[in-house]
Amino acid sequence: MTENAIFICKLDNLKKVTSEYSRLYFGNEFCQQLMPEEKALSEALDLALKRRLDFTFVTPFLTDIGIRKVNPLLNLLSGKLPQAEVVINDWGLLRIIKGTYPKFNLVLGRLLAKQKRGPRILNLIKKVPRPMVEHFRLSSTDTSIFTNFLINQGIKRIELDNLLQGIERNSQIKASLYYPFAYVTTTRYCLSNPNTFNNGFQRAINPCNFECQRYTFKLRHKSMPVDLLLKGNTQFFENKNLPVDLEKINIDRLVYQPQIPL
Repeated sequence: MTENAIFICKLDNLKKVTSEYSRLYFGNEFCQQLMPEEKALSEALDLALKRRLDFTFVTPFLTDIGIRKVNPLLNLLSGKLPQAEVVINDWGLLRIIKGTYPKFNLVLGRLLAKQKRGPRILNLIKKVPRPMVEHFRLSSTDTSIFTNFLINQGIKRIELDNLLQGIERNSQIKASLYYPFAYVTTTRYCLSNPNTFNNGFQRAINPCNFECQRYTFKLRHKSMPVDLLLKGNTQFFENKNLPVDLEKINIDRLVYQPQIPL
């Protein structure tokens, strides 16, 4: 049976959490500047507890500044829901959680589950042998050495994108599938920041004014079979077509994103 979850990254979107969902995802995967404040996390947790929803806290890749910012959030989460799921997108955070919050249920995030996400793969898919097509549909987590590493680290779930070329899996670890937005690539150079693209795309990490919360750019190129959506420091594409037999590929959770998760 497939579990339905909803991913909310802004507190004012909590009203979208309807009865069809059994789990609430809350947080941010792609930018430490967008991690929620303690008040917002507390309100999201209160909503989940009130509605008897399971709860997943999502974290991004982190610098030392981000680690200091996430610590009080983990303390709050541990106090209110000590066995909550936490999505890890940073190996340093995994080490901290294992040492300090051993009751959390650990999930490998999309940034660490390497998939072949580039839409231009569709231009090749009918021109290459079947083994290569299968390779494009797998992820790094389908290798036995990585699977064993994740199990030894206490990882109980893997988060995946809904690839345009389809998905195949070999891992024994259960997985979640995000839709309709799949991420392509991310960086600390925020391309929504005016200081970045003024003067010919200045290569610097500039002060953040949260421009990503106001602007979304649609990128088109003749080599791209679909449009790319640039929001903040991350590129996405949209794919509403879900695999037919999720159980066959060991996916037992769908994570719906009502908006681009940034």
